[in-house]
Amino acid sequence: MQAAGIGSAEAVRSVKEVSALIEQSAHDLRSSLNAIQSWAYVLDRAFDTTPAPAQRALDGIRSGMQQQLALIEEMEEAVRLLADESTPRWQHVDLLALVARAIADRRPAADARGVLMSALTTDDAAGSPRSCDAPQSSDVPEAPGLPASAYWIDGDAARLAPLLRHLLVHCIWRAPAGGAVGVHLSSEADCVKLRITESPPQDQQRSASRLAALTDFFGRRPAQGGAIPFRQSSALLLTRRMVEMHGAVLSAETDGGDSDKISVCIAVRFPRHMRRG
Repeated sequence: MQAAGIGSAEAVRSVKEVSALIEQSAHDLRSSLNAIQSWAYVLDRAFDTTPAPAQRALDGIRSGMQQQLALIEEMEEAVRLLADESTPRWQHVDLLALVARAIADRRPAADARGVLMSALTTDDAAGSPRSCDAPQSSDVPEAPGLPASAYWIDGDAARLAPLLRHLLVHCIWRAPAGGAVGVHLSSEADCVKLRITESPPQDQQRSASRLAALTDFFGRRPAQGGAIPFRQSSALLLTRRMVEMHGAVLSAETDGGDSDKISVCIAVRFPRHMRRG
């Protein structure tokens, strides 16, 4: 019992040390960005009428800075969550509502990159996709044709919400300007399946390569033939860890049928009930 207490205390101390390190690193990065912002302001004030090329450059600098600040914030959260080894706090949660809120939270990031964040869709009672735009008074969409309990699962809300946000961030950054990220939720017998567009439509060879890279990463398998594995985003690293903690299954799928251009999607199957040992 005493040994367990010591181990728990060491784990807490480790998380605190990691949090302190990432906070200081984030502060240093923000300070550098603030200096760039100050110089951009000086440059902007140097002209009575800013020339068009200079204005475009300034707009690009400001947009890039906002994206970098958002990335720093996301990395802070990701590192803390990855270092946190505390026991999950299971409760019955509405995955439909959490996904809708994650989309609303990350829609500005998609807009800033010129990426369309499509409305969340669900299956109706017959299993056909249905759009479920959120009502004006709520971020939570209404799932037509299915009972309210269809999308409830056992989950740790403190980890599940950031999991969804970071997965969306990864897919937004993968999408090209003018592209789109689609999110679909379906109710299955023993699980609720979340499916998100991860890669834009590509030729079959490139799609197959991306599919294989994601499959190896999700399964924690080494690259074939001793090849160097594809580098994955910090958001996807966090997603894999949080999904595993939820006892869910992470997989890569293709979407496009027999067409020449095929999109790669990420699917997460969340079990409805956790086995508590």
